[in-house]
Amino acid sequence: MPRKSRIISMTGIYHIILRSVNQHIIFEEDPDYQKFLFILSDCKKKYNIDIYAYCLMDNHIHLLLHSSPEELPSFFQSFGARFVLWYNKKYMRTGHLFQERFHSEAVESKEYFLTAFNYIHNNPVKANICRFPSDYRYSSYNAYFGEKNPLVDVSFAYEIAGSKYSLQYYIAHEDYSIEIPGFEGAPPRLKRYISDEKAIEMFRSLTNMSSISTVSDLTVKQRNIYVRALKKKGLTFKQVARVFDISVTTAKRLCKL
Repeated sequence: MPRKSRIISMTGIYHIILRSVNQHIIFEEDPDYQKFLFILSDCKKKYNIDIYAYCLMDNHIHLLLHSSPEELPSFFQSFGARFVLWYNKKYMRTGHLFQERFHSEAVESKEYFLTAFNYIHNNPVKANICRFPSDYRYSSYNAYFGEKNPLVDVSFAYEIAGSKYSLQYYIAHEDYSIEIPGFEGAPPRLKRYISDEKAIEMFRSLTNMSSISTVSDLTVKQRNIYVRALKKKGLTFKQVARVFDISVTTAKRLCKL
């Protein structure tokens, strides 16, 4: 079946989602995030990209950016290839890290821009990683409240909202009354959970392996034992699947045996 043609934004603004292959965990530790942002910044300059918002999650990335349709594929190919080369060398792995094609949504109105802007910054809250978007270190949220972040063009978003104050009020109103997809009304009570960062620490402690990228070195029997052990320690089936690079269905099946 042929691919659908990518929709070209008349404004040049896109909401981009870049996902890992098989929900593989992209960022195991802080230097991984920092390297990604460094390469992103370097390629941003090379391809004349403007970035208005970003959020790096464990197995996917959100970007709100401006680009010409001609430059966009080259931009992603360049920074994706550079990061994967570095990542594979660091973790002694081979093959793809990201899905072949990034997802893009054309942003062609002020309302859609602000909705995508809020949605991106609230991703960690939706995932119960933190209570407020300002608590998350790997997004552009705090750049709009005075934190220095040369990667982000804050002036454009201020202009879209009408003023700096209007944007700050919009994204930080304490009762979160502004509607955004999947995050409406008062902030949810934080659930008890184990973060992926903690899950990786547990994996390393249990297996004495330096990285989740080395799970392929385990025998099937060893892997299955560790899968069950980490599930008993409180990891979700999705986390187990991401850590061991298996499907959620396989994780559930192994834990029922």
